[in-house]
Amino acid sequence: MASGMSLKEMYDKLFDPRKMIERYFEQDNEFVEDSINQIFPAYLRILSSCAVKGGSLIQVSTGPLIQYTIAACEYFDEIIFACLNDKSIEELQKWLKNDPDAMDFSHAMKLFCELQGSSDTWTQKLNIVQEKVKLVCKCDMERRDPLSPTVLPQADCLLLVNSLDLLAKDKKTFCDALKNLSPLLKSGGHLIMVAALEATFYMMGDVKFPYLFLDEALLRNTLKDAGYVIEDHHIYNRKAQCLYDVMDYTSVTILKACKERDI
Repeated sequence: MASGMSLKEMYDKLFDPRKMIERYFEQDNEFVEDSINQIFPAYLRILSSCAVKGGSLIQVSTGPLIQYTIAACEYFDEIIFACLNDKSIEELQKWLKNDPDAMDFSHAMKLFCELQGSSDTWTQKLNIVQEKVKLVCKCDMERRDPLSPTVLPQADCLLLVNSLDLLAKDKKTFCDALKNLSPLLKSGGHLIMVAALEATFYMMGDVKFPYLFLDEALLRNTLKDAGYVIEDHHIYNRKAQCLYDVMDYTSVTILKACKERDI
């Protein structure tokens, strides 16, 4: 941990959403092949399945990862962003208001339209996404009521993108966080999770952030204990065979699970 800070303090004080997007999600980046090009086709198949669609989707993520929101907006009437830090909230609110200082997400829009073979231009897609995002709020996964004071109806889909695995300090925290988030999803609804496997850290500029070491067994057991049944699960080995000093994961995973019961 940096200077003896807790994990929460690190994300409040040292996390930079712009650096995260620039380092890990922009075009011509070594990690795009893993984080987008491998995962996204599976993500699109999951969304296009008859089961995953409905009125609302809550996306919980560490940074302003609108790559996943772009695709989801075609299947859900409303998107709610639940961010794990204030800086990401600020960046998303600027983007939604078309603030001159907002982050440039054109690379994500163009990449998505290319991967999907969309007939829309990326500027048309941008307007659609902005209309579907109804709320941006703070999420504290350690609390039993993680969105408090925000109160929302239970969602049809809960999308977790690099969230539990980044902010959970140990396996117990990871399991507890999933149980805290589960009430946001209605019974019979679907959870979609995207995560890196067997990672221990990632770099944000000169700052080294810890990453919870996850493997397939831990994921499966945690979901089962939280009342979920996995319906679709893909693991892709790392293709970026360099920059292990920037992030040391071995593979990336995406899964879909149905919430069968409340815990």
